Amino acid sequence: MHTADELKLPWHCGRIRSHDSFYTDREEEIDRYWSGKGILAADMETSALFVIGGLRGMRTASILNVVVEHEGDLEQGINNLVAQEDACALGEEREIRLALEAIRADAQRLAR
Repeated sequence: MHTADELKLPWHCGRIRSHDSFYTDREEEIDRYWSGKGILAADMETSALFVIGGLRGMRTASILNVVVEHEGDLEQGINNLVAQEDACALGEEREIRLALEAIRADAQRLAR
């Protein structure tokens, strides 16, 4: 969070859910349920990262690039992502830079 602030990048920090239920007939209902529980986002990979990190005793984080905003249309959001390659590339560049700078800052903090 501190590194995102230093890089002047917008961010949100909170709980997300990892699942494999994209494209179900009940997706809107499922998203509303979890959003009502305070879940900020959903992806398909973060839980695996945290499980492996926990098993190996590693500090773990996940940085997400939002594809579809809350209550947005998933299919349209994914199609827009493909159509807006420049915006997607910028988001990915920011994620990579943030991750690398956060790792550097954490290593410096631990070295003290």
